[in-house]
Amino acid sequence: MLEVFHLAHPLKESLYTREPHVMALGFFDGVHLGHQSLLKQAKSIAEKNKLKFTAMTFDPHPNEVIKLEKDWRYLTPLALKIERMAAIGVDKLFVIKFNLSFASLQPSDFIKQYVLGLQAKHIVVGFDFTFGNKAQGTVDYLQKVSKYNPFDVTVISKQVHNDEKISSTLIRKIVSDGDVHLVPCYLGHHFEIKGFVFNSNRHKHEKKKNMVIYIENKYILPRPGIYSVEIKNKNKTCHGLFIRYGSSKRNDEISGQIIEWLKGGVVEELTVKFIKQIPFESMAQYS
Repeated sequence: MLEVFHLAHPLKESLYTREPHVMALGFFDGVHLGHQSLLKQAKSIAEKNKLKFTAMTFDPHPNEVIKLEKDWRYLTPLALKIERMAAIGVDKLFVIKFNLSFASLQPSDFIKQYVLGLQAKHIVVGFDFTFGNKAQGTVDYLQKVSKYNPFDVTVISKQVHNDEKISSTLIRKIVSDGDVHLVPCYLGHHFEIKGFVFNSNRHKHEKKKNMVIYIENKYILPRPGIYSVEIKNKNKTCHGLFIRYGSSKRNDEISGQIIEWLKGGVVEELTVKFIKQIPFESMAQYS
């Protein structure tokens, strides 16, 4: 069972774990194939050494704090990221509140408080991982200081697809461009979002079966267009078409047609999986 610890800088000693563990570090937006490789390596090291497997992530995204990009959009908002971490088998997840105080932390202080202070005996990072004030902390720095401290470092090399580095930045662009059919090559599965639907929005007496899904989290969304989707609630999975409107519509809802009804409560949570974008000329078959 995954335990989640929400921590804020400066750490209070009472919050420090006294149990040695192997810790994967990163933001992990999307928990994409590159992240999965890193996390699986950390899990393997933990199992080999009979230690707990932990991960450290940050919230919100550094760009929201440092660059003041308040409308930053995520592949996996924190709640979904936690679900993905649990599925991979993480024992403990440390969620560090990313604020200006934490951002200005010197690399040596990060090591002291967040690696040694949390009793990490082995850390696993990506080749381009940075930390500390103005990203002064690098992989080279970690490897250097580990020689004089009681922790080891494993660095995961760049993961590529079609000669492109698998990265959250690239996947966000693919999604926002509407090329959702390409996403499984980088995420390992189709891009999906979670939202809520109200039965009052289902026009059962009309020929077309329409619904509006309200999105609470700050998901990145595909560009305006029509998408083939898979929609799932706790009872059933069905398929349909969904429309992503432009700026004239609210940014936190999508509308569309489903091919068959989902049976559920008055208000229910749905998962919408984007399969591919549909050219407008092929809409006639769904009219």
